[in-house]
Amino acid sequence: MNLRRTVTAILLTSVLIFSVTLFLILSQGSFTYLNFSEEMYEGVRLIVCKPDVPISSALIVVHGGKASSEVSAEFCKSFYDRLGDLKVTVISVDYPENLTIIEEIEYVVKSVKYAETRPFIDKEKICVLGVSRGGYLALMTAVRTNIKCVVDAYGPTDLRDMFEHARGDPALWTEWEWYYISLMKYIESENLDKVKVFSELSPIHNAIHIEEDVLIMHGLKDTSIPSKHSIMLVEAFNKIGKANYILRLYDDEIHGFSLLKGKPYEDLKQFLSKTLQSK
Repeated sequence: MNLRRTVTAILLTSVLIFSVTLFLILSQGSFTYLNFSEEMYEGVRLIVCKPDVPISSALIVVHGGKASSEVSAEFCKSFYDRLGDLKVTVISVDYPENLTIIEEIEYVVKSVKYAETRPFIDKEKICVLGVSRGGYLALMTAVRTNIKCVVDAYGPTDLRDMFEHARGDPALWTEWEWYYISLMKYIESENLDKVKVFSELSPIHNAIHIEEDVLIMHGLKDTSIPSKHSIMLVEAFNKIGKANYILRLYDDEIHGFSLLKGKPYEDLKQFLSKTLQSK
């Protein structure tokens, strides 16, 4: 009998400890996922992390690398976890594999249209953030739309230069080869001028159309997408007299550094606080 009582007491204690631990976890972060949802808009799958406020600003996040629904979901949750106190709705674009670079741009453009039509989002305060190729997509979306701000983290800005650079690295070319082949097929099928198309799809040649506030972030030790891409974009901005941009170069960072910790996080949060919370 005493043994049974002891076992029962241990079980009850374990359940109590588990319940308290779960409550603490929920109260320290996971509660932010209570408004986590998946939505479709014009064929685009979007993952939405929404705060408990009637109207909020919006941060559309675009990951780089291989298309992945898991990464898209994690992007939504992680950025909301770290930036949720800004009362911002985070929208992550879940793009499928084997889209052309033009189709990927269109996916992000549609995500902006989605945000502009939601009653819980202030359409005057929409920002697009992208890392790596996602940074490129964010910049090209700014060329195509009229949003509040854009964050380009170590993204390529000259498509022709990016293809040439990627060819020298077999691992990098694995990611970029499909985009080059599909783009060349499009150019040939439509009998277009290759130089003109590459120029039209490069942010540095469309700087005049990027009117938004811009935060550019790059690691000086990045060998995948060299920091010269960000520097070339700044030179293009300076050439047209654009002043509403910030360049942040990080001495010890390589490609793929996190925007959600250390100095990059401080810079990102300061930029978004100022841009999305201003009237």
